[in-house]
Amino acid sequence: MKRLSSPKTLHAAIAAAAVALFAAPAHCFSGGSSVSALERHFAEIEEMLAAGDGPAAALEYRRLATKSDDPAFRASLHVLAADAYLSAKNADRASRMLDLGADDADGDTAAAAFLRLKAAETRGEWISAALYAETLRDMAETAGDAATARYASGAQAADALLAGEIGEARAAVARMPEKLAVVERYAARRDKSPRLGGILGLVPGLGYAYSGEWGNMVRSMILNGLFGWAMYECAANDEWGLFAVSSFFELTWYTGSIYGGIDAAHRHNRERLENAAAALRERPEPSVRRTGAIPAVSVELAF
Repeated sequence: MKRLSSPKTLHAAIAAAAVALFAAPAHCFSGGSSVSALERHFAEIEEMLAAGDGPAAALEYRRLATKSDDPAFRASLHVLAADAYLSAKNADRASRMLDLGADDADGDTAAAAFLRLKAAETRGEWISAALYAETLRDMAETAGDAATARYASGAQAADALLAGEIGEARAAVARMPEKLAVVERYAARRDKSPRLGGILGLVPGLGYAYSGEWGNMVRSMILNGLFGWAMYECAANDEWGLFAVSSFFELTWYTGSIYGGIDAAHRHNRERLENAAAALRERPEPSVRRTGAIPAVSVELAF
């Protein structure tokens, strides 16, 4: 029978297999994790995210990052961990993951800049959020990504408006007429004065009417009228015990009218600002997604 392989051929095959083994993607991990095992791990993490367990998913991404010898892969994993933390509104841990990712990748990607923007917004740091939005817009314009650039411009204007920087909000949407109109409408109208609202509240319901809260106005007028009438009737009939009870409740409703006028003005101003900011934002927002095959995994923004 003819020999199928000689010792020389067999040795060559073993050597080739060894080279292939050590050159395989699994070299990126200590412990020799296989690509299929890592894919299963990613699938399990995505199930955690689907179940709303962002912190657990972030922890698994971090564990994978500690096993990787590839800086680019670690950077992607840290960005994914940041996204998972943000799904649970944990902005501080998300920012920490983004810092680790930037160290691995020598800077932020567009996805990381977007997540920094969202982390700042989660913390209510509107000036910082506007700066991150500007950075994201510049990145998107350089890459020719019009959709992301438009989103970032709207976010920059909204966050600047929330920070009280109307001039910056105008500049951010200077090339977007419909968004610029939103800023101009907001700037053209004046806020309600909480002080004036409280003074008007001395007349039950009038402070609410000043801020357009007509339902609260009617409620305040009815309650103050009823208990004021009860006080009068109790005093006229010398029912001083009931008079004391009625006076206590009337004092509550009357002071409520004054402080309610103040609060109504604050609510009006806050809602006016938040509605304008919401109108400046683009919907839907982009999302972070994983692309590429292990170990050449990358993270990008997608609409």
